[in-house]
Amino acid sequence: MTAEKPPNLEGLAPIVGLRIREARTDKGLSQKDLVGERFSKSYISSIERGKITPSLKALEYIARRLNVTVGYLLTGVHPGQPNGASASTAITATPEEPGDQDSPARWDLLMYEARILREQRRFDQARHLLSTKIRVRQLGVEQLKQYHFTLAQVNLDLADYTSALAELDTARDLAEKTADLEMLARIRQFSGLVYIRQGKPVLAIEQLRQALQTIETGSMRGFHFRLAVFTELGQLQHQLGDDKEAFEMYQRALQLAEDGATPEKRALLYWNLAASYREAGNLAQARVYATKSLALYETVADVKMLTDLRSGYGQILLEARRFEEAEAQFIKARQQAVEQNNPVDLTVASMYLADLYLEQNDLEKARQFSDEMDRGLDKLEPALRGRALSSRASFLAAQGDNEKAISYFEEAVKLIEHTQAKELLSRIFFRYARALSAIGNSARAAEMFERAYRQLGRGSLVADR
Repeated sequence: MTAEKPPNLEGLAPIVGLRIREARTDKGLSQKDLVGERFSKSYISSIERGKITPSLKALEYIARRLNVTVGYLLTGVHPGQPNGASASTAITATPEEPGDQDSPARWDLLMYEARILREQRRFDQARHLLSTKIRVRQLGVEQLKQYHFTLAQVNLDLADYTSALAELDTARDLAEKTADLEMLARIRQFSGLVYIRQGKPVLAIEQLRQALQTIETGSMRGFHFRLAVFTELGQLQHQLGDDKEAFEMYQRALQLAEDGATPEKRALLYWNLAASYREAGNLAQARVYATKSLALYETVADVKMLTDLRSGYGQILLEARRFEEAEAQFIKARQQAVEQNNPVDLTVASMYLADLYLEQNDLEKARQFSDEMDRGLDKLEPALRGRALSSRASFLAAQGDNEKAISYFEEAVKLIEHTQAKELLSRIFFRYARALSAIGNSARAAEMFERAYRQLGRGSLVADR
C-alpha cells in the first residue's frame, strides 16, 4: 500500500470532482445513491470536493453508475463530440503541436494517464509514456519533482529497485532545494516501501519513522499518506517481532480508516491485525479480525486477496487445532488458485494442506500436497520459499528421510536469515528442533530451540504446528 498522490493534479482533481457532482445532481442521485455499499459517503464527498483523486477502479465504478465514460470525467468531452474521448480509459494521443504538448493541462493529463496505466498494471507502457512523451528539459522544478517521483513508482512496479531509488534521490534533491517538506515526507514513505520490497526492513523503518515525524508534528495530514505510514510501520514492526509497536500502528491506521478508507483497505488492516495477534499467540483475537477481513473481501470480490486470506485464516485455525475448519479454508483457497490459474497461491495452499495432514499424521495426503508444493517452490519469493522448504523438511523427517530433511531445513534458514523475518525464522528453528529431537539428535535440537527463543527475544514461543 502506498500513500500515493497523483502527480501535479491540484488543478485536475477538483475538475473531476465537479464533473462527478454535476452528473450526479443532474440524475437526481444522492451521494449515498451513487456509491451504494461500495464506498463511504465521506469518500465520495472528498472526491467531489477535489480533496481526493479517485483510483481508476473507483472512477470506472462511478462512471458506470452515472452512465458516462471515464473519458468524460477526465476531459469533459462525451464520445462523438469533436475531438471526443473514446469510451476507454486511455487519454487521447499527444498533440503534435509543441505548444499543446508543453501546456500545463497537457502535463496534468499525461501524468494522470501514467497513473491509469499503472493501475491497469501496464507498467512498461507507463514507463514508455514518461520517457518519451514528456519533455523533461522544459519542465519546471515542481513538475520535475513529480516526474521523478512518478518514474520511481513505475520502476518499483517493474521491480527495478536501483532505478527507483535513483529517481527518488533526484526528487529528494529537488525537494530539499525548494524546502518542500510534503514532498520529502512522501519520498521517505515511498523509499521505505522500496526497501520493504527489497527485504531490507531496518532501512525501511528508518525512512518510515522520519515520515511518521511529519505526521506527529502536523506537517503532513494527507489521509492516504498517514494510512500508508501507519500500516507499513505496523507490518515492519510485526515482521521484526515488536508486537506492541505493531499493534499501536495498526490501531492508529484502523481509527483513521473508519473516516474514509475503502473496504479493501479496511479488510487489509483487519488481516494485518489478525496476523499480529496470531504471532503474539492470541489466536482468539486473530480469528476475530481474520473473520472481519474475510467478510469484507467477499463483498468486494477481490479473488486474489480472498485466496490469500483463506490460506492465512486456515493457518490460524490450524494453530488453534480446529482441523476441519482449517481444511475447509485451505481447500477453498486451493480451488480459487486453480480457477485463477495462479501457481503461487496454489503452491501456498498446498503447503498448508500438507502441514494440516502431517499434523493429523495422514502421511498419504501429506505426501500428495507436499509433492504439489515442491513443484512450485521456484515460483515463491524468498521468505515464502523458506517457509515452504521448512514444510517440506518436516514431511521428509516424518517419512524418515532425515538427511534430506536437514538439507531442506538448512536451506530454509539461509533464506529467512537473509530477509530478517525474525518471527518466521524462530518458527523454522522450532520446527527444525522438533525434527532433530524426533531422530534423537538432542544436542542439535537444543541448539535450535535456543536459536528460536533468541530470535524472539522473549521467554515464550508460539509453536508453528
